[in-house]
Amino acid sequence: MLEQIFTLIVTPLLVGVVIELVSHWLDEKDDN
Repeated sequence: MLEQIFTLIVTPLLVGVVIELVSHWLDEKDDN
């Protein structure tokens, strides 16, 4: 049960962080 809650909370957070990093990296790439 706890593991399921942990997964439900952590997975979207990780996905959000990855999306932020990728979009930031793409913006940096476009500037060059």
